[in-house]
Amino acid sequence: MSDACEKKYKKYENFAKLFEILSNPIRIGIIVSLAERPKKPKEIRQELGVPQPLLSQHATILREMGIIEKVDRFNVKSPCRLKDKSVIKILKAAGVPISESSEDSGKSEQE
Repeated sequence: MSDACEKKYKKYENFAKLFEILSNPIRIGIIVSLAERPKKPKEIRQELGVPQPLLSQHATILREMGIIEKVDRFNVKSPCRLKDKSVIKILKAAGVPISESSEDSGKSEQE
């Protein structure tokens, strides 16, 4: 592929990476769960019915992409929360049913 062609689509790489990350049902489940409120990993694991190592693997990917974060990054058992709430709009546009906390939904209505 030519350099000129590669430069033209290079600017879309981060968007492609985001959609790649959002293509996993466990990651979508984590995001939907955290849309309601910050939760401890154990709560999310019980809600989704996935083993701890699998949840941890997918949560790490979401953290590395900047989508979720720990409330207290120094506490291993700290609740997680959504850091980048723009993913909620993307998932809603795709038809994913999401219940946001009343505090967050009020903000999104004003935007």
